[in-house]
Amino acid sequence: MTSSITRLTGAALAVTASLALAACSSAPAGDADTSAPVDYPTKTITMIVPYAAGGPTDIAARAIAQESEAILGQTIVVENRPGASGITGLAEVAAAAPDGYTLTFTTGNSFEQSVYRETPYTFESFEPIAGVFSQPYVLVTSPSTGVGSFADLEALDSATYATTGVGTPTHTDATQLFEQIGVDATAVPFDGSAPAVQAVVGGQTTVFFGDAAQVMPFIESGDLIPLAQFTVDGERVDYLPDVETIEELGIDAGDMSLPLWGIAAPAGTPAEIVEILRTTFLEVIQGDTFTEFADTNYFPLLTGDAEVDWYQTVQDTAAGTKAVLDKLGIVLQ
Repeated sequence: MTSSITRLTGAALAVTASLALAACSSAPAGDADTSAPVDYPTKTITMIVPYAAGGPTDIAARAIAQESEAILGQTIVVENRPGASGITGLAEVAAAAPDGYTLTFTTGNSFEQSVYRETPYTFESFEPIAGVFSQPYVLVTSPSTGVGSFADLEALDSATYATTGVGTPTHTDATQLFEQIGVDATAVPFDGSAPAVQAVVGGQTTVFFGDAAQVMPFIESGDLIPLAQFTVDGERVDYLPDVETIEELGIDAGDMSLPLWGIAAPAGTPAEIVEILRTTFLEVIQGDTFTEFADTNYFPLLTGDAEVDWYQTVQDTAAGTKAVLDKLGIVLQ
């Protein structure tokens, strides 16, 4: 995978927007609903992040909001609504008026909760606007384990792996990987990626299969060894060109999942407003400033079909993950 993208120029985007507005104004005279361009935005927009301030989702949301304000001519206020794996914040967005003034920037996992447990929303409660980036997973170990390659891992009789909690992708993905290579492995849950990474650095677990952003500094310092990588398109990322993907190693990733981030609005938001927001956000996301931010934080931007289909991918991921949870007998409360 490459984090470089084909950038749309500001001029091209302006032409696209002009054509869209022209199409609205060229409707038959008797059609009052489409006879004039939509007057949007005219007031402050709220972008809800269903996670705590200071995390990658919050930081990225603020970066997008700040640059988008200049294009839209209105303030975008980022508000944090953490709680219940993203359910608290998304419930507020789902219940908001579909007028383009309440949006969310979040991970696919918060949408997926509606498949795993009872939530006040479903996938149909939202209108996707734009896909933003993904978070590759890297399978890492400490030099102290004596596991220097994926082949060495496959040769073990047993192993332990750190996870960021029961039922999270770091748990279900690693479980499937170990089942496929025939190693008897035990999950060791931690409260988040940071302590999980520290556990493998300290040799408390054999491996961790998780966030590239968390493990890359330790790979670069030599404290961790990368054994494999898992990306949204099965391609190697630029910053790990010599590390094989799990598909290259013969692993079936069909029911595995990766975090994807995107922007959405309440269902029923007018198409004209969705298009204005999509054009604006893609201009910002594909611009030099945000591209540099994503590269610095090891987040490959979604491009092409991966960007267009991001919301469907999240739905497919939810179905696959639910099947794995059912197989493992895990019920999320």
